[in-house]
Amino acid sequence: MFSTKSFDVVSFNSELSTAKSETTANVQTTDIISTDDYVQTTETRSIGIQTTNEQKANAQVDYDKLANFLKRVTPGILEALDEAYGTSAFDDYDPNIKEASSVNIELLKKISTSKESDAQIKVSDLSWSTVGGTLAVGHSHIYHEAWCDHLSTVQLYNLTTEDNFMDAPTKTLETNGCVTTLCYHPTEPSILAAGLSNWEVLVWNLRNEDSVTPTHVCTHSDCVSQVCWRPRSVNDVTLLLSSSKDGYVLIHKLTANFTTVQLFKRFKIVKERNPVENARPRSAGGTRERAAEAGLCITSFDFSPHHPSIFVVGTLCGGIYKCSLDSVTPIEGDASLIDPIIDEYERHGGGITCIKCSPLRNFFVSSATDKEIRIYNLDEHINQQTISVDDTVVGLTWMIGNQDIFAAYGAGASIKFHNITNGKTVTCAKLQVTGRESISSLRVNSKRDMLAIGDGRGNIEIWKFPRRLF
Repeated sequence: MFSTKSFDVVSFNSELSTAKSETTANVQTTDIISTDDYVQTTETRSIGIQTTNEQKANAQVDYDKLANFLKRVTPGILEALDEAYGTSAFDDYDPNIKEASSVNIELLKKISTSKESDAQIKVSDLSWSTVGGTLAVGHSHIYHEAWCDHLSTVQLYNLTTEDNFMDAPTKTLETNGCVTTLCYHPTEPSILAAGLSNWEVLVWNLRNEDSVTPTHVCTHSDCVSQVCWRPRSVNDVTLLLSSSKDGYVLIHKLTANFTTVQLFKRFKIVKERNPVENARPRSAGGTRERAAEAGLCITSFDFSPHHPSIFVVGTLCGGIYKCSLDSVTPIEGDASLIDPIIDEYERHGGGITCIKCSPLRNFFVSSATDKEIRIYNLDEHINQQTISVDDTVVGLTWMIGNQDIFAAYGAGASIKFHNITNGKTVTCAKLQVTGRESISSLRVNSKRDMLAIGDGRGNIEIWKFPRRLF
């Protein structure tokens, strides 16, 4: 079936073909045909709807019960409103959280309040109304050789709703003496008090546009250094305090729409408080002459927000005294004259220029002509911190936003900021007025976030000062 055979080898050469076959073909889609067709409902319908008038029955009101209810709740509501009016709980509240607020200090307006011929007129004091819409500017001559018989003015400037400051005063109040101090009432925006170089204390009620005649409160026996309204509750009577270089602090009650004045108390800082005066011989004429003599020259005082009856007094001889409205210690020779001092603090080496009590803490800060700013605890005799300055500071003011920060101003055109908690200088804010004159007054408008600055040439500058700066 099978046999074995051998055959010769057969071979052939391999060959690679590089040629490829190609064909060409055309492919095309068919044309797209589109058509339009209109569709509309064939039926429409309109329906009118109208509410019917309902006749309301007349409500029966028991006016006697309503009157009794209002009499019962009104005192409590007024007290709550007074407490809420002075609170700072919403000072930092910003309802527009999406818009970033600017923290730039901006000069809004500069106005010369005196004539070019009156080169010796300065801005002696400033005061914002309690709602922040009016700025009172007091004027004074720079030099007084003797009795002040200058005719001076208090100018009132208004702010518009857009925070634009008026170029001209809306009202000018004339005085028969240079203005040394101004103070608006803390709750009545139309009541303004002023102290003059000719020893008088005046009060204006600006609510009546037709009359600008002031109420004469009192006359000291020397230049008035400060006027201040005592904070009060609903049932208290308004008290106006005035201090003078004669060493007296006079307290008056004002009633009948601030037109009736009654002397409430007379305080005197006796000269025995000054160590230099201890060596004086007693008056040869008896104790009554001793009681009638002038006391230590009072330059500044301020009330503690935490203790309404406690106030701190600074004098020209550098003494600082803790005083009380409730003091009943009579001065020798006059039972109606009270010594208000209950404690004494470490003295300055120069005359006190300003004293301000902290709105948040149990501290107060003082400045003097010895070029020092000191921080005191109300309950301790020795100062907590001492800040040395290059120029004499004439005034101190608490700032907005962070009330631990106070501004110091005076000789020179720059304003320095310090923290009362540690005495350190705050460098994040720098403010310098445009002129080279010394700053005579600075007041903060917390309602509008503004600063008003007055200088020794009768100029005022209005600065936008955001509260978020500190």
